[in-house]
Amino acid sequence: MAEQAIEAGAVFKVPYPFMRIEYDLTEWNGEDALASSIVKSWKPGCEYVPRGPYGEDSEGVCDGEGWMVLTVVEVFKPGKYPARVFFTRQWVDPEGRTFGKNNLRIMTLPAFKRRAAGWFAEPYTVQQEEVTS
Repeated sequence: MAEQAIEAGAVFKVPYPFMRIEYDLTEWNGEDALASSIVKSWKPGCEYVPRGPYGEDSEGVCDGEGWMVLTVVEVFKPGKYPARVFFTRQWVDPEGRTFGKNNLRIMTLPAFKRRAAGWFAEPYTVQQEEVTS
């Protein structure tokens, strides 16, 4: 498979691990809680679990796999300095919901190639959720 050219308008969609998190949405009226609810959501990344008899090794574990979507806005080479890639990043969680700020980000061309290759660390394992009936 040929490598995709890094140029304006190019879109890179790579698999990325996600962790299932819970957070508390509590509405407050001064010191009293009016309503509270626990919300489940997805966070990009994985958790490292110690392995081995003394915990000297660790393994990346995640709850699901989604996508990181990088959209190249422009590539610019400022004189004698390294080429820069201007891009935006969005996340697509395992349930298919797209989120993330639409900030313009900047990286050198080699750094962008590493980012566009996907998860930067060691391989990870996707945990299967326990289904309760």
